[in-house]
Amino acid sequence: MKSHLLHLCLLLPHAIPALHAQTPVPAAEPAALTSSRAAFLRQVMADSQLLTEQYERALARAEVEVASAGDYEEARAIRLRLDQLKALYAGTVSSLATPLPLAQARLTGSAQSSGETLSGWRSNGSGAEWMNFRIAPGSYHLEFEVNMSDAPVAGSIYASSKFQPQQNALFEFNEITLLGTASENRRTFQIARSTDETTFTTTRVGPLQFTRSPVTLRFSAAAGYPANIIRVRNLRLLPITDDTPATPAPVAPTSATVTMQQAAAGLKSSLETARTSAITAYLASLQKLASLQPALKEQVEAEIRRVQKQGGQGKGATTGLRAITSTSSGLDGFESIADAQLADELPVSGERFKIVHEGRVLPVRLLWIDCAPADESDAGVKRFSKHFGIDEEDTVSLGRFAREFTAGYLSGKPLRLLVRPDRDKDGTLAALLFLPDVGLYQNVLVDHGLAAVVPPPPDPRRDAAEKALIATLESRENAARRHQPPAGAWALASQPEGGGKP
Repeated sequence: MKSHLLHLCLLLPHAIPALHAQTPVPAAEPAALTSSRAAFLRQVMADSQLLTEQYERALARAEVEVASAGDYEEARAIRLRLDQLKALYAGTVSSLATPLPLAQARLTGSAQSSGETLSGWRSNGSGAEWMNFRIAPGSYHLEFEVNMSDAPVAGSIYASSKFQPQQNALFEFNEITLLGTASENRRTFQIARSTDETTFTTTRVGPLQFTRSPVTLRFSAAAGYPANIIRVRNLRLLPITDDTPATPAPVAPTSATVTMQQAAAGLKSSLETARTSAITAYLASLQKLASLQPALKEQVEAEIRRVQKQGGQGKGATTGLRAITSTSSGLDGFESIADAQLADELPVSGERFKIVHEGRVLPVRLLWIDCAPADESDAGVKRFSKHFGIDEEDTVSLGRFAREFTAGYLSGKPLRLLVRPDRDKDGTLAALLFLPDVGLYQNVLVDHGLAAVVPPPPDPRRDAAEKALIATLESRENAARRHQPPAGAWALASQPEGGGKP
């Protein structure tokens, strides 16, 4: 059996290119034949992947062994063969992609299709929907090409100041399902303005995990962009393959290598000892200064905290409580908290709870939404009851359910928060909360009818990304209000359209 497997592994790299040899395709080839050929190729590549990975690992070990023995020409030949094999699979990943043909899509809103190009994003919710789409269960990325430019201004409705071209546009891709995992395959992403009107940029979104087939998929704009021309083409689902490089077999270090490693370890130890000694002496002098001059106690304590945080840098600790968000996030004025955890205590409400970060317990409230209070004496009961048009008794019950929902949904998950730098008077952090493979948690609460959207007052200084997130929340609330069957508070509402904003 092993000999047969080895023989197949040796023949596989030569057999796969033959499968990809493209014969001339007749001009009038039926579409069904083209589709069948692509399906056959995907099946062959999927079935052969395990054997190919085993062969790659064997080549990697052989390369290390012959290089250690000094046969560099043979090692180079093995490396070339390994690169060829990896390039073969990398080059055929696109052929493994499952296209999302616009001919099979149902267009919504103002979306338009011309051939395989999707455009027309004048209103939020516009997009394309693929119903009963068949796909093999597994992990995928959504990949597509996009160009975003400004619409012509002269002599058109876009000349109005109400319609201004945006530098970034917010889109969504999600699986439409009534199951509890609906939010797991919802991805919100940003498209940036292109350098010119002809350059298309390849964009990848994901990962997406499909556990059943067929599925219903939707690609849509999270807001309206009447002053931009956004063209999307070549939509496809790309299988996620294991790109982790094979770990070569360990090679016995030479005496020279051991000597260098020992020297490096000794230098690192000496530097760490000197650094620790200097920091300890400086902290002792600061504590002495605080005892001699009580008026400087607050400033000295702040300096001690700063030095203690810097002292953890050598051990890989995160510097400071928060790090300024990179400009790629598209949200100016926010600061980032990464790898936080929900505190063990029960949340105050669905949108108010405590997190644990770097050993500190921090109170948090979610921006732009309001969940029902869990306490019937809270003044917010009337506000929430009016917004949804439900009884105050139901409001309190809904508030308790939202609190338990947040406790269960966030428990044990790594949390990333973007927070306003200025805290509330009671020290609470106003934040946007993001979850891996889910996105903005505010969206989850709104989708389930557990939160009312509370948009902030208009501010001309607010950036496009922040405006887009707010618009997305409002759009989601409208969708949740109209959804059948309704969820959460909308299922209890006596007035289907709801009341005013709380």
